[in-house]
Amino acid sequence: TTTTTTTTTMMMTTKTTMTSSMMTPRRAAPRRARGATFVVRAEGGVSKRQEDLGGLGGDIGARDATVGELESGFCTTSLGHADTDHILAVPDAMAQMIMLKNQTIDASDADKLTFAQQEVLRKQVWDWKIRPGKGNYEVLRREYTTSDAGAMVKAIEGVCARVGWTPASLEATGADKVVCELGQDSIKGMCENDFILASKIDDDAGVSALIVKAAAKARVWF
Repeated sequence: TTTTTTTTTMMMTTKTTMTSSMMTPRRAAPRRARGATFVVRAEGGVSKRQEDLGGLGGDIGARDATVGELESGFCTTSLGHADTDHILAVPDAMAQMIMLKNQTIDASDADKLTFAQQEVLRKQVWDWKIRPGKGNYEVLRREYTTSDAGAMVKAIEGVCARVGWTPASLEATGADKVVCELGQDSIKGMCENDFILASKIDDDAGVSALIVKAAAKARVWF
């Protein structure tokens, strides 16, 4: 009898505990009081726009709702709360200021970039790949398919001349192929100026007009 009573009691206790646990709502964190001011920094993932900006701007936090906004009840039909953590997009003016294509090349600032620095800047020049170059050091490399290889070489040379920076290698490898490598033999690697030049080449209308884009592949639906 004692054994049966003990077993029954344990089963009832376990069932009660499980039921209570299932019915009790769980929250990841307590809600902040309305009107609290805080800044949120990205931890881990960021938006595609932030990545395109190379992480140079970072997310700049956000403000809480004003008294008037709260009184309007604007958040009553929304998920979350007026004081929920949130991140603002980088303003267009700031984006324009920090984009590589809008930077000026400084020949006196040509320090070799670390891997981490390369990864930040590479996000603004996706079509360029970091590869071993002809000089046996890493370079930014882009291979073009073009309607006129000779004209493409001249167009890229024109961009280089305007900004005052020289590519490590630029040559036509066929009637419709051009390969451009950006890097510096003096530092056996790449500096920020190489990434700026890559971005300016990408942004040049004359270069873009000569690029032949690959035909879209037909999709097979099953």
